[in-house]
Amino acid sequence: MKKAFPLILMVLGLVFVAASVYTVGRGVAARNQVESELVAQRITTPEDASIPNAEVRDVATAQSMADIINAHALKSTNGLTYAEMGKFATADGNPKGTNDAAAAVKSADGKPVPNSARTTALNAASLRTSLYSSVMAFEVSTLVMGLGALIGVLGFAIGGVGVALAGLSLPSFARRVHVQPVASA
Repeated sequence: MKKAFPLILMVLGLVFVAASVYTVGRGVAARNQVESELVAQRITTPEDASIPNAEVRDVATAQSMADIINAHALKSTNGLTYAEMGKFATADGNPKGTNDAAAAVKSADGKPVPNSARTTALNAASLRTSLYSSVMAFEVSTLVMGLGALIGVLGFAIGGVGVALAGLSLPSFARRVHVQPVASA
């Protein structure tokens, strides 16, 4: 067992290093996929965004675009969110609208007219959700790459302990890798 344990640690170290390479690679691939999907949408931040006239392709530009969409939507709805507005338009044009079909403005066919401000708020919320999903995907890919690096460090540490123990218990191995025990004082 004293000969097998160091070898097991060395093999385990190699497994961790291989897992590290795979994990970091998957994190990089995920990040590249999210970026290419954002770029494919050809989104450019408007001039009044916190990062003006920039192609949306990373965390900062996606957040900037999501924030300006929210600002524009709130401006057009007088500060009301989707949940705060009624389904139907009112005669006074108030973005708050109404959920009472009888109090709603009627179209030529007698049906209640949808609240266009609520539709704007819904579209804005959907776009912001998509952009923040991209932000989250970028951040998760960064986390995966960091964890992969940590797994690699762990693999080198475990493998190194295995090499050190093998050097102590297997004299031929110690000569081959130039590992010698430290003499006690």
